[in-house]
Amino acid sequence: MAALLRVASATSARWTAKLGTMLTIRAAEIEDAAHIANVHVKTWRATYAGIIPETELIQVTTENRAITWARVIERARDDMPILVSENEDGEIVGFISGGGIRSVIPGHEAEISSLYILPGFQKSGHGRRLFMAASNRLSAAGFEGLAVWVLKDNPATAFYKHLGGSLVSSRTIRYGSVDLDELAYGWADIPSYG
Repeated sequence: MAALLRVASATSARWTAKLGTMLTIRAAEIEDAAHIANVHVKTWRATYAGIIPETELIQVTTENRAITWARVIERARDDMPILVSENEDGEIVGFISGGGIRSVIPGHEAEISSLYILPGFQKSGHGRRLFMAASNRLSAAGFEGLAVWVLKDNPATAFYKHLGGSLVSSRTIRYGSVDLDELAYGWADIPSYG
C-alpha cells in the first residue's frame, strides 16, 4: 500500500498518496445525506448482487436511504461517528458509521455499522482511512473492543482480516426471503493511529 502523508484539522484529515491521489476524511453533514445514499445504494447493489436476491436489492433506493441518512446524521455524536471520504475532486466516494455495539459480543463495546466505498474507489485507501478515523473516534469516546458484522460471502471479509480483525462470532440472519450467514470480526484493542 502506498505510504500516505497526513494533513489534519479539527474536523477533517487529508491524505495524499505517493501516487498523487488526495483523499479527505471528514464528519458527515446533513447536506451529505443524498451523496451518502448514492454511495450506499450503488455499493450495496454491486457488492450483494448474487448474494441477496435482486427483488430485495432493488428495494434499497437512493430516495429512501437519503431520508434515513439525514436522520442518522442529525443524531451523530462523538460516540457515534459518521464520516465521509472525498476524492481529489471533493466528491463523496465512501462513508462509515459506528457507535455502541448493537448485538452483544463479549469484550467488544463498539461496532462499525456500515462502511461503503464506491466500487471504482475500492483498494485506494478510502476504506482503510475511514476505518482508522472512525476507530480513533470510538476509542476516544471510551469504548473498549471493536467489532463489525459482515455477510460471509461479502468480499470485504478479506479487508477486515487484513486490518487485523479476528473472527469473534457468527450468526444466521433472515433478509427478505433468504437466510444469510454473517460473521463478526473483532479487535480486542480498538485500532488507532497517532
